[in-house]
Amino acid sequence: MAESAHKKILLFGYMPPPYFGPSVCYHALLHSTFTQHWQVTFVDLTVVQHIAELEQFRVGKLLKLVGFILTTLWHLLSKRFDLCSYPIAYNRKAFLKDWTLLSLVFAFRVPAVLYIKGRGLPEFRRRLSPYLRRHFETMVRRAAGAIVVAEDIRAELDGLLPPSKVLTIIQGLEPQSQFTDPPARNSGGFTVLYLGALYRRKGLFTLLEAFRQVREQRPDARLVLAGDWFPASEREPAEDFLKTHNLTDAVQLTGPVFGDAKWRLYSEADAFVFVTEPNYEAFGLVLLEAMQAWLPIVASRGGARSELVTDGVNGFLAAHDDSAAVANYLLRLAADPVLRERMGRAGRERFAAHYTHEQYGQRLSKALLALSGETCANGS
Repeated sequence: MAESAHKKILLFGYMPPPYFGPSVCYHALLHSTFTQHWQVTFVDLTVVQHIAELEQFRVGKLLKLVGFILTTLWHLLSKRFDLCSYPIAYNRKAFLKDWTLLSLVFAFRVPAVLYIKGRGLPEFRRRLSPYLRRHFETMVRRAAGAIVVAEDIRAELDGLLPPSKVLTIIQGLEPQSQFTDPPARNSGGFTVLYLGALYRRKGLFTLLEAFRQVREQRPDARLVLAGDWFPASEREPAEDFLKTHNLTDAVQLTGPVFGDAKWRLYSEADAFVFVTEPNYEAFGLVLLEAMQAWLPIVASRGGARSELVTDGVNGFLAAHDDSAAVANYLLRLAADPVLRERMGRAGRERFAAHYTHEQYGQRLSKALLALSGETCANGS
């Protein structure tokens, strides 16, 4: 790693609000030894403070774009960078921002590595007009390479980048001191935790139906849903479901949580569930949070979830829409405290061995160094 000690990187990313997955990862990265190996200039691309703002047009977003352009131009004029890392997004408005900022980076002949944390590139390309599609494809092909967060995302870049220029890097988190040892769980009842946006494509209604089945056999079970509605229209059908099946008192809606309040929910839960659609969610940072909190996991197959969760070892894997399977796994966990402890310990050991922020920083640093070296070797 010593050979990268003097390399300068222009790192684009996101910081607050703290309950957004990307912001948590960048915060962890900037608190790791990554910053000892790279001289980091960070450009915060955050444009919203609340998840509901993601789908809304605001004049303030345009003003922030102007600010991003001026900030980027200032950095490029004042420093000579060896590399740029840029997180691209798959919606039209975000692409226009990405295209503009990366065009500046390319104009200054700085090699750029694309950081791809989501799924949906082929579908996004199809939705673009022929004119914008050409610019998008040119933008990707000009990159020094790409980093993806799950192995099965690599295929989405076929035809745009050579396989040797696409590297898979699993992210990481800062360890929380309160989870050095397993927390003392509440011995009464069985608490299931979900943390994330309350959204159909994130498996909300599969989870609700599974929990309904669990309650038929375990009246002491409760479900904690920690997150905000996205979009807001999801709230009414979810609340109607709870009322129809007499689950209102068994389900706690906390709203978005972060910091001590978030970790308290992890320490009070008995199992964690994340059954998102495989084509919607690539990773699921909350799985790493659950692993370090000693929790067994029930997750949907696909993306990095199938890499983080080994079926039968630190959790169970099910189809994203199979509520009966999800319910069956939860009932097995509810009935077997020893199984919960064994799976929780296996997840915790895996987290400590592979997924701390320091290990993430080392993996990312090596990948960026490899891609920048490949760029130099190719003479681009």
